[in-house]
Amino acid sequence: PNERSPNKKSPNKQNPNTKNPNTVTLDNRENKEDNNSNSSSDSSSPTNNSSSSGSSSSSGWGMNLVSSEDASNIAAKELATRSVISGYPVKFDFVEGVTCVTYIKFDPKKTFRRTTTVVEELKNKSTLVPTTPQGKVYKHVNVWVGDKGAGLPTSIRNGLIEFKVEKSWIKDENINETLITLQRYDEDWQPLYTEKVREDKNYVYFEAETPGYSFFAITEYEGSGEIQGANKIPLRSIGSEGRAAMSGNAGGDSRIKDPMGAARIFMAISLPLFMIIAGYCVLKKKI
Repeated sequence: PNERSPNKKSPNKQNPNTKNPNTVTLDNRENKEDNNSNSSSDSSSPTNNSSSSGSSSSSGWGMNLVSSEDASNIAAKELATRSVISGYPVKFDFVEGVTCVTYIKFDPKKTFRRTTTVVEELKNKSTLVPTTPQGKVYKHVNVWVGDKGAGLPTSIRNGLIEFKVEKSWIKDENINETLITLQRYDEDWQPLYTEKVREDKNYVYFEAETPGYSFFAITEYEGSGEIQGANKIPLRSIGSEGRAAMSGNAGGDSRIKDPMGAARIFMAISLPLFMIIAGYCVLKKKI
C-alpha cells in the first residue's frame, strides 16, 4: 500500500499550552531551501516528555506532524529533518537514540526540499497493519518520511535502515543472531536483506535494504520465502548442508560426482593408447 502520511494540518489553531502526545510542531526558521548538510533531531519517549515537541515561533513557518498510529501504541519517537534533493544521497541520523532505529539513508529520485522523518517505536503491532509477521518479534517500528511520499518506492532507490537489538534480548530469548531480519509490510510481511554491521557493549547493529519506508518489524526470521534486496542470497535462506558445503565443512566428499562423465574421460584417454600399443605390436611382428 502507499506509505501513510504522517503529516496532517489541523484546521483549528491549538492551544499552545495543550500537548498532544502524538503531534510534533517543528520550527522551520531556516531558509526553506537550506543546504543538504543542515539537519535537526527531536525525540520523545515515556521518560522524555519534556522534549515531545520542538519549539514554536510565530515568526517562522511550521507544520504539524500527526501520525495515523494510535497514540497509546507509541512507546517512543524521534524526528530528523534534512533536505531531500534528487540526485543527492540523503541520510537521516537519529542521534538521541530513543528508538531502535539509528539512521535511514537513500538516493532520492525526486526533490522534496526540507523533509522531516519520524520514527515511531511501538508497544505492539501497528494498529494500521492487519497481520503479525512470521517469527519472534523484537520491535515494531513505523518510519514516516515527510508527508508528500518522499519515502515511497517510487521516490527512492538504494534505501537502507540501520537498527539496534539489545544483546540481553538475544540472550534471554535464545535468539539465533544470524536469523535477525527486518520485515516490511506491503500488503503482507516481506523479509528484507539484513546483515550485521557492528556491535558494542549492549547492542548488536544491523543494516537492512528496503524499497521504501512504512511499517517494519525486527524479527528472528526462519522462513524460506524470498528475501528482498539486491539479488543477494543470505546464508539464512540456504539449508545447513548448503552452508556447510559453502564453508568447506561438509562431511564426506562435497564434489559433485558424475559416473558417465568419468567413463567418457577414461575412454577418451585409453582408446588412443590402445591403438598405439596394437600398432606397435603389429609392426614388431612384421619386422
